[in-house]
Amino acid sequence: MKHLIFSLLCLTVAEGLLRVPLSSRKEIYEELQRRGALDGVHHQLSADNMYSEDLLNLQDMSYFGKIDVGTPAQTFYVHFDTGSTTLWVNSIYCTSEACTHHSLFNPQKSSTYYSYNEKFSITYGTGSLTGVIGYDTVSMGDLAVKKQKIGLSVTEPGSHFARPLHDGIMGLAFKPDQQTIVDTMISEGLIQEPIFAFYLSRNSERGSEAVFGGTDPTHYQGEINWVPVARDSHWQLVFEGFEVNHHATGWCNTGCSAIVDTGTSLLEAPPQYVDGLHAMLGAYKDDSGDYVFDCSIVSSRPTLTFIMNGAHLHLPPSAYVLQKQDSDGNQYCMSGIKKSHESYRDGLPYWILGDVFLRQFYSVFDQGNGRVGFAQLA
Repeated sequence: MKHLIFSLLCLTVAEGLLRVPLSSRKEIYEELQRRGALDGVHHQLSADNMYSEDLLNLQDMSYFGKIDVGTPAQTFYVHFDTGSTTLWVNSIYCTSEACTHHSLFNPQKSSTYYSYNEKFSITYGTGSLTGVIGYDTVSMGDLAVKKQKIGLSVTEPGSHFARPLHDGIMGLAFKPDQQTIVDTMISEGLIQEPIFAFYLSRNSERGSEAVFGGTDPTHYQGEINWVPVARDSHWQLVFEGFEVNHHATGWCNTGCSAIVDTGTSLLEAPPQYVDGLHAMLGAYKDDSGDYVFDCSIVSSRPTLTFIMNGAHLHLPPSAYVLQKQDSDGNQYCMSGIKKSHESYRDGLPYWILGDVFLRQFYSVFDQGNGRVGFAQLA
């Protein structure tokens, strides 16, 4: 299950470039307070010990955005997720406890909604839901995407989707037959280029944004390093090398497979390598069996290097070591690396390049050319 942090979005439109800036933690807290959900946040943090994927974590664990659905608009906060395909929101049809603390979409109050009563079912890494497919206008600021395929939840078992602000998910995977919102933007001629890009700030700083239809050069410098991805995939690529402290591990000599997933908080490595990798990094297991670091020596930990299509992409210890505070205000340093749920995919060791990786680069998703790009931050 994915760790969550919440970032609110608004949209501006300039010359076909659709910019989605993220706002401050103060505004996030204000929204939580408005919903009466802040007490639940602290409860969840304490109950989940602040380390499992069940955590609602307010420290760079996921990125959410504000969208409007229907006519007149009904507002929701959804997770922008390149690792899934469906755009869905909580609805009045939902009978699960997870829906009781959220805004619920009422299709009867939208003059632009229609449906053929097609059912859907989604199972994520952990967490699942069922619902009905409908079509309606989805807006972000002045941008209106018409006739967008959207899922209305009916059942949401468990507690994953009960988290504050988790009104749904906006799937952005590279699967054109699933009619993601980017595909609809393209078909309706709303963006100049069939690409979108992310800048993810750290420590809840201002400035994080998603851009549709182009890139924002103020966020990166130098060349964009492009890597081909498999078509009809969750932005799945193959990279040719992985180094620790600039020394080859040999783990990817015949290639490693990875998906680029804004919906996964951590860097997920093949299970067969995780223990050995942490030993190289100088991490140790705490009483709960989780990998942690001595905070006083974090800056001296090794750099990780991913070799992708000839480019060397470096991940310093400041990226993969997550500094936290426990309930008593004591600082501790946990690993931002965990085991992926598969050892191999397509016969190659399997990684998930989540937010721990993506915060280090400006990431560009090019649907027109079937590739993903990474650039050094400005």
